[in-house]
Amino acid sequence: NEAEFSIDVAKPREGGWKSFQLKLKEFENYADISSMSNDWLVSPRFCCRGDEWSLKIYPGGSYDAPEGYLSIFLQHHPNSLHAGQKSAVKFEIKILDKFGATKKVMGLTIPKKRFDSQRSIVIGFKDFMSISDIFDTSQNILDGRWGTSLIIAVSIKEPPTAAFVPKNPFQDMMQNKFLDEESSDVCFEVSTVEANEDNTSRARTLIPFRAHRFILEICAPMLAELFGDGEPPVVTVNDIKPDVFHQLLWYVYGGTVPETPLKEYAKDIIDAADKYSIVNLKLEAEAAYVESTTITADNAMDNLLYADAKNLAVLKEAVMDFLADNGGEVIGNVSLDQFPGHLVRDLLVATTRRNEGDSGRDDDFTTMRVSELRRKLHEKGLGMNVDGSREAMIEALRSGAAESCERLRLMIYSNRLDD
Repeated sequence: NEAEFSIDVAKPREGGWKSFQLKLKEFENYADISSMSNDWLVSPRFCCRGDEWSLKIYPGGSYDAPEGYLSIFLQHHPNSLHAGQKSAVKFEIKILDKFGATKKVMGLTIPKKRFDSQRSIVIGFKDFMSISDIFDTSQNILDGRWGTSLIIAVSIKEPPTAAFVPKNPFQDMMQNKFLDEESSDVCFEVSTVEANEDNTSRARTLIPFRAHRFILEICAPMLAELFGDGEPPVVTVNDIKPDVFHQLLWYVYGGTVPETPLKEYAKDIIDAADKYSIVNLKLEAEAAYVESTTITADNAMDNLLYADAKNLAVLKEAVMDFLADNGGEVIGNVSLDQFPGHLVRDLLVATTRRNEGDSGRDDDFTTMRVSELRRKLHEKGLGMNVDGSREAMIEALRSGAAESCERLRLMIYSNRLDD
């Protein structure tokens, strides 16, 4: 059965993986298990490794699937003009939530001998994910009360095409200078106060973090400004925990904050990155916080006020989705006295998206999700606006489009004058 899908080529993964993102629209229409068992839906075909591929999705499970499970299979469509696959094929299938986070991933390797017959291959997972988990609103997998679309990502490992060449060593060289005492010319002293066994405070301890003014001026100007123009090249930082400052400074030097501390210290990292305008780290910590936090009636307002204070558009969107999806529970259990009036539009957007879904138009930003708005800003070279509110991001995109049209008009006019 042909279902209504949209399909996009996703950003390539490191290691030679080509990825595709498929959105099965109106998934709730296919989720009647009693009538859909062993009935499948077929995605549009996508090209990789010289052949075509598609997904076969069984909303009610394949004939041998456990009851209540979604089955997903990858189907290979050989190209008669193509010599066939010369090596085994590794693939992964993921279900993503509406924020783009992975909720379930499974992978397999198709042996080379399976491709020798030039016949179509179907391989996958009869028990990929429980239907009840997909419709569990706390999982954030589907939009709206009953769901509007299911997002599935497929990654296929490409065969090696060239000799291995090490990456540009600049990042490694930069990180090798992290906390380097010999070459550093400035120092942060981060204070910490530890408690005694009787919970009284000990004397303050200063932990040094050596750095390079030149790197700070380029990558974290607000940290560089703490040193001013002269001596001494030492400043004391009293408002950030040493562990958090270590991750902050490591990020400034091109490092990646590991997942565990990113989630454990998410709010502390957000606060520090917001204060010193290290935008990308703030966005990473925000995403980690949203992924690890379940919005409930008890914490919805606290999270909304925090998101508004720190300009956390994704967290704000997650809270608005909860409010729109759980109106009855919210009315009875959440005090809306502190609800910021300027966020009413965001709530209306979430309600509209719940009832009507996204418009699907690439230039209609009205109900577009925050992550998609940020991606478009980045692609258009407007990355300095990704830390803005939803309205600010939309305005930046529209202004950028208008400026592009005006430049094109002037270019055409100039060419006509030259002719």
